[in-house]
Amino acid sequence: MPKLPTLPPRLTGADPEAMARQFSAGRTLIAASMLAAPVPAARLLGLDSATAKRVGWLTRMMAVRDGALGVGGLDALRRDGDARPWLLGGAVSDAVDAAVIAGALSSGRLKGVLPTAIAVGAAGLAALGVVNAARLR
Repeated sequence: MPKLPTLPPRLTGADPEAMARQFSAGRTLIAASMLAAPVPAARLLGLDSATAKRVGWLTRMMAVRDGALGVGGLDALRRDGDARPWLLGGAVSDAVDAAVIAGALSSGRLKGVLPTAIAVGAAGLAALGVVNAARLR
């Protein structure tokens, strides 16, 4: 009889500090990649090359915002400070990103599976960020 795969620990059992560190590090890495390659990052939303080049400055602004939130969270955790404001700031940013992308999808300005997945993912990350912030000491 084949052995069934083991399931990961439940979310409620995960260490909130480790999750906060992972959220902050992930946000920082994504921000760095968006800053280094703004056109491909914008293309992930389904923008054509010309539009992605025209809004490269906007992609960089988003990258700096997310980078600041990620680095701020990591620094707070490193200093045994309160990372909750950084996590909540990230959650708000993710929620707004999800709402804006969903609006662009519903109006037809964006189309496709990938922008839809990004909007859903951003909404999920916003919820997880709030839950994680609430669980921190």
